Amino acid sequence: MDTMTFLDKLNPQQRQVCVNEGNILLKACPGSGKTRTLTYKLAYSVQKYITSKKLNIAITYTNRAADEIKERLEKIDIPEDKVWVGTIHQFCLEFIIRPYTMYNERLRKGYHIIDDYVTKQYTDEIIEELGIDIGYDKPFEYPEIFEKYQTKLLNEKEIDFNDILSISYDLVNQNKFIAENIAGIMRTILVDEYQDTNELQYKILSSIVKCNKNIQVTFVGDTDQAIYGGLGGVAKTCDELQKEFGVKFQEKRLDGCYRTTQRIVDYYSNFQLQSAKIYAVSDIKDEKGCLVYDDTISKSELFEKIAYIVKEELSRGIPDNEICIIAPQWWLLFPLSKKIKELLPNVKFDAPDITPIKYDPMNVFYLISKLIFTESGQKIHLRKKIANEIIEILTEEYKIYLSDEIDNYKILKIINSISETDENGVVYLQKAINNFLIEIGIDLNIESRLQKAYEDFILKVKDRVKNNHLSTDIDTFKQCFKEKEGVVINTFHGVKGEEYTTVIAFGILNGYIPHWDTIINKPHYRESETKKLLYVVCSRAKQNLYLFSEQGRTTQKGAPLTSTDEIVAIDYKYDDLK
Repeated sequence: MDTMTFLDKLNPQQRQVCVNEGNILLKACPGSGKTRTLTYKLAYSVQKYITSKKLNIAITYTNRAADEIKERLEKIDIPEDKVWVGTIHQFCLEFIIRPYTMYNERLRKGYHIIDDYVTKQYTDEIIEELGIDIGYDKPFEYPEIFEKYQTKLLNEKEIDFNDILSISYDLVNQNKFIAENIAGIMRTILVDEYQDTNELQYKILSSIVKCNKNIQVTFVGDTDQAIYGGLGGVAKTCDELQKEFGVKFQEKRLDGCYRTTQRIVDYYSNFQLQSAKIYAVSDIKDEKGCLVYDDTISKSELFEKIAYIVKEELSRGIPDNEICIIAPQWWLLFPLSKKIKELLPNVKFDAPDITPIKYDPMNVFYLISKLIFTESGQKIHLRKKIANEIIEILTEEYKIYLSDEIDNYKILKIINSISETDENGVVYLQKAINNFLIEIGIDLNIESRLQKAYEDFILKVKDRVKNNHLSTDIDTFKQCFKEKEGVVINTFHGVKGEEYTTVIAFGILNGYIPHWDTIINKPHYRESETKKLLYVVCSRAKQNLYLFSEQGRTTQKGAPLTSTDEIVAIDYKYDDLK
């Protein structure tokens, strides 16, 4: 049987990238089949070397992108033991930190990864202790705050997200055999959204590749979508990659847009920084669609207008999950989410509900909670993976001894035996976690670091319930883990990599996009950063695009916000909004 039939689904450009076994810098315009090409390149490598035990690695910017690649691989029956897909932080934990903790003085006696909630707790305590008024500044811009924060982490045997990368680099850079061991088990490394990769991440990967120059490396992305420059993202050139990795790279392009109409392409091309021409090659390329920009609507009328647009789009037969509402920041979306559900009670929304338990897949108590509040008979394969992750975190990070009988089957059996009650969800969660820990032989009174992590987790849950006036019934907690469906509500950054028939974007105002921080502190980046974000926003739409710079929003001092300069500068004949 021909195991490469999936290649028949690719165009010549995409296929050439898949079968090319050199190192590639692949620049891909929106809708050009980047994710499909990346997925099939992984699949090609697995099938060509089907008897090999070497791994094919794909590093994504988000968990959502990783899940999409995994789902696509599963659909074409690619063995999952030959492929690893995840974020750079997950890669570092899986291949560098957990296997080699004994070679780092800070980690060898155990560690715990903290989230932004604990980081804020620590920084607030330090600011109060030092008696500093930082105003709207970032705490770590003050050396004395950062120094005390680092000391706190060391004393508590904790690390944060930044530490994951810096410690990983130290391990592979100072212990060459670690990089050699990792390099020896890898055949390919593919990096998605490479333009958002920072210097330290490049160095971690290059330290590995330099130990085995037969590893096939592919960087995939679009420099016009480099919207994380403020977080250190760097889109390296071919020459820069060759210098960093010590191997030759060739540049390839995917330039046909299979997603959208030519009209939408021509519009978002106004925000391109690169000069490459993009052509729509989709079945709907010649459709007119709808392209609206409204800078006169009042903030008070905006939500009703958006609800009207959603209702009209649905009445025209557009599926609810093909409609997306976006804004620059979450705080703009929460009131929209609440109001639109009232206006359209019969419409489903994949909305940013504030839930008692925040998404945090690196926290062992989040993972335990997920097993507690999800159906025991559903997605068994995924539940086993979560159970294995729980065991790994407890043994590798917390250095807790678990008896040999504690495997994923035992974990699930214990979780499934916990009886559900109709009591307060927070109380039930605490009892369930404590019962689970007792059943696997863990005493929190003895495991002080795990106890602190547990207390931080429960305190965060209680704070979210109190601060956001959330219900504490069991169903509210189950909602944290249910897969959402319906009209998508997300941020400009959050929809990167996605596509929808209809996109509705609001909050296109100076101060939001670009952010005040860019306007005030980085004025020389203002135009490029704004254009890249507008390019991402507008290129999410396949056919219909509604843009709003609403009136009535003000600065904290009461000055009215104005329409984003970069969109005002576009001379375009928009459609009228009914």
